[in-house]
Amino acid sequence: MKLKLVFENTYPYLFGLLAGFIWWESGINFPSSDAIISSTLSVAGIFVGFLATSKAILISMNSPLINELKSSGYINELVSYIGQAIWLNLAFCTLDVVGYFADQTAVWYGVTWVTLSVASLMAFIRVTHIMLKIFKYS
Repeated sequence: MKLKLVFENTYPYLFGLLAGFIWWESGINFPSSDAIISSTLSVAGIFVGFLATSKAILISMNSPLINELKSSGYINELVSYIGQAIWLNLAFCTLDVVGYFADQTAVWYGVTWVTLSVASLMAFIRVTHIMLKIFKYS
């Protein structure tokens, strides 16, 4: 059980680093068009809004399942996951904005973009998966 929790805590970062490493090793150039930057900026912004709303819903919920999460201490993990997902997606939004002014074809930008995009998406998926289970059983 402890190993499962360690994986749950780290997999967004591990997948992000793995994707960034694969991108770096493959030598693919990041597109120079602003279309992908503006699209992912919008999506990441929507993710932040959804995550903030999920956090507000979670705090306001009063059900036996939420009380059990609070008594078990797992609520702290869940709040941490939501916070990590919000910060990762905000970092990704920031990187997208930097992309409007930086050389998008630079290796550092492509590797950082891929790493943050995968990590923020995985963190969002982690929170969404848990929140859907909570909503289902509440």
